[in-house]
Amino acid sequence: MNPRNEKDSLEVVRLLPRACTDEVAAVEFLEKQRWGDSPACPRCGDTDVRQLRDRASGERSKRFLWYCRGCGRQHTVRIGTVFEDSRIPLRHWCFAFWAACASKKGVSALQIRRQTGVSYKSALFMMHRIRYAMAGY
Repeated sequence: MNPRNEKDSLEVVRLLPRACTDEVAAVEFLEKQRWGDSPACPRCGDTDVRQLRDRASGERSKRFLWYCRGCGRQHTVRIGTVFEDSRIPLRHWCFAFWAACASKKGVSALQIRRQTGVSYKSALFMMHRIRYAMAGY
């Protein structure tokens, strides 16, 4: 492993607990991990994208949408990932990923349910998707 990758890994480990605290931090963390400094459309790959903002306040949209000028469609950081088709908040996903990676023997859906407050069915769904992603498929 070269030193740059090790440094990046340590940075991810340092930032991940903060991503578990609130939804904005989780979305920003995942956007940084996925796109780095140059966000791109997950559908067409175009880098001519912009964040959609609320007209009244100027803040990001509540659903954290992006608009692609290439294909003219909206997307979020969830598209094309294990988070897609899930309404579970990304902060809970971040916590579940952190718990799955930090635990020596793995983590159960029941433990995720207790820690995050999501239903057992949702926790089981998350753990299935996380295990699928960690297997490399």
